[in-house]
Amino acid sequence: ESRQYAYGCQIQGIESRQYAFRFFLDFPEGAKRNDVSLPAERIYFISSCWLADDEAVIGRARKRRDEIVKSLEQIKLDIEEIQQKSSGFFERAMAFRQSFDLVERRGNFVAQLEELEQKYPLDPAKIIHGPNDIIFAKEGAIAVKRLRGTMGTREQYHWVGTFSFNEFFEDE
Repeated sequence: ESRQYAYGCQIQGIESRQYAFRFFLDFPEGAKRNDVSLPAERIYFISSCWLADDEAVIGRARKRRDEIVKSLEQIKLDIEEIQQKSSGFFERAMAFRQSFDLVERRGNFVAQLEELEQKYPLDPAKIIHGPNDIIFAKEGAIAVKRLRGTMGTREQYHWVGTFSFNEFFEDE
C-alpha cells in the first residue's frame, strides 16, 4: 500500500516536445511482486511523455525517419553492387574506399535514426495515449535512491526494474 506520491515533468527537447516524466510512490511496508521484494522506501518511476497537440511536428519526424530508412536501403544496395563488381585486386582496392565511405555514411544514418526514435513518439507499439493529449512511453525504469560519496551527500539512482503503462483512467 502506498500512502504518498508526487510527479513532475521536465522538458527534454523543445523541438520534439519531449518531457522526462517522473513520479514516486512511498511504500512504508515495502513492496513485493513475484520473487522480488523491496524494503520500505520511496520507489521512483522514470519515463518520457510528449505533447500530442501538434501533429505537424510528429509528421515531420516521421517524414525524416522515412528518408533515413530509404537512404539506408540504398546504401545496402550500393555496397552489394560494389562487392559483386569487384573481382580483381585493383578493383577490390578501389572498391574498398567506396565501401568504407558507404559504411561510414550508414553509421551516421543509423545514429540519426536512433536519435530521432529516442526524441519522437514514432513507434505506435512503444507509446500509449493518455489524458489531455499527452503521449506516454509505454515502458519506463524503476529506481531507488541511495546516498553516496563523502558523508553520504551525493544522490544516486539505482535501476531495479522496469514498468509499463497498460491503460489510463480519466476522472469523470
